[in-house]
Amino acid sequence: GIIGRSYITEGQVVYAYQQAPLAIIQHFDPVYVDVPISTEELYELKKERASKLVNFTPDMDKNVQLIFEDNSIYPEKGILEFNEVTVDKTTGSVILRIKFPNRDKVLLPHMFVRVKIIEGVIENGILIPEEAVKFDTKGNPYVFVVDNQNRAVIRPIVVDRSIGNKWLVTSGLKENDMVIVKGFQYIRPGVTVKAMLEKPQGGGK
Repeated sequence: GIIGRSYITEGQVVYAYQQAPLAIIQHFDPVYVDVPISTEELYELKKERASKLVNFTPDMDKNVQLIFEDNSIYPEKGILEFNEVTVDKTTGSVILRIKFPNRDKVLLPHMFVRVKIIEGVIENGILIPEEAVKFDTKGNPYVFVVDNQNRAVIRPIVVDRSIGNKWLVTSGLKENDMVIVKGFQYIRPGVTVKAMLEKPQGGGK
């Protein structure tokens, strides 16, 4: 470890078993990052990993990404070691502890960082822009797609969650479907459209 500044000055009286430390020795490599997560988020994480929709392997817990306040990425991957077994009564959260190597001492005690944990992989998941998803009067999501005769048709879909400014679609679309994302003021079912391809931003198909 590395010793920090002294909390006393020369000539100051100290006592055995006093509560105030003389100095603090910090251990820098590895470091442990404690991340609070709500019990609801923890439950969803465990449920997702247990479902058949998501493919999960234990190696994914060895690829935790750390993000600094300026959004730069720490080059080393962390390992999710465990989650706390008790809930903080004041916040309703539990702690995830992640271990990161820190040979260059870049990570310091009490730094503010964010982490990205892999929940699992959805092999056939499709991300589409949130503006493409509409909801009927019963709250069911749907999109307009272009059929092989260049007509706009309604396609019911199943969405799992929003990720950034996109929806994760788990059913109702397949690869190479042409989803309408703009020009809805001119769109109605059965109308002929002239589609223009828009390049995906930030991933997705």
